Amino acid sequence: MARRLPPLNALKAFEAAARLSSFSRAAEELNVTHAAISRHIRTLESEFRTPLFERTGRGVVLTEAGQSLAQELTKGFDLIAAASSRFARPSRRRKRLVVTSDVSFAALWLVPRLGKFTELHPGIDIVLDPSHRLVDFAKEDVDIGIRFGGGEWSGVDVRKLADAGLMLVSSPKFLADNPLSAPADLDGALLIQETAKECWNAWLTAAGISGRVVPSGPTLNGDLALAAAEAGQGFALADQIQAGDALLAKRLVRPFHIVVSRQGYYLVSRAGAKTPDAAAVFETWLTAELRTFEATLAAYFAPAVFGTKRVRKPPIT
Repeated sequence: MARRLPPLNALKAFEAAARLSSFSRAAEELNVTHAAISRHIRTLESEFRTPLFERTGRGVVLTEAGQSLAQELTKGFDLIAAASSRFARPSRRRKRLVVTSDVSFAALWLVPRLGKFTELHPGIDIVLDPSHRLVDFAKEDVDIGIRFGGGEWSGVDVRKLADAGLMLVSSPKFLADNPLSAPADLDGALLIQETAKECWNAWLTAAGISGRVVPSGPTLNGDLALAAAEAGQGFALADQIQAGDALLAKRLVRPFHIVVSRQGYYLVSRAGAKTPDAAAVFETWLTAELRTFEATLAAYFAPAVFGTKRVRKPPIT
């Protein structure tokens, strides 16, 4: 059923004049002339067949009918303003960014830093989808992805974010209880195996002990292997990005300065597609955050300097 309403501009003019107790101030608020306000109010008085204002020597005052109408209109316009604000704000002021990410990278590095991004960019809502699968950007509602690998994927634009240098780590207590003076001492030690066997093969080869040491501990992957190492369950391999926070906090230590260059972290998006503004902002922040983190790690692992003499840190770092 259609609603029969008086002219909306007339209702707005009357509500403003009643609320402000002035035709002139109502005209200023609505950016119209004093005459327009008077005309709108006469229209309503004709519509309702009752006076809404009484003219006195000192101006105009609301009649009883005018007071009743003004109260209801003010409530109604307040409700309209509130509803409009709720529905307009998400589309006008906030942006949604869907990011898919390597699971371990998300858990160990990205999530602890997302608060920084939100603080800097409160108008962007991140929707994070940690997953090992390769998302099809042409078919799925995803803006950008963070992948681990060699950077050779089809159907996407690829930008390298960081190298993932592979290193040996353990808890400080486990290393104290199982001291190592050389990589060969790992023979017989409890080594947490990676699901990807080539990780240990690459590191043992770089350490010069390939074929002499065989991993013999539980088989875990990514963040689970690091959690086991922190819990003192053996030596594990980890990339410097994933293990970095635990190393800086001394929850993990690095027995040897042997770092094997392996794969890396890459930012990917749909090939040839225009980068959304929110994605560009996120990429700039992510790149800067990683550069700062890498510099912090490099300084932490660099040789200590006392005066002009360089002294290398002890093997346990």
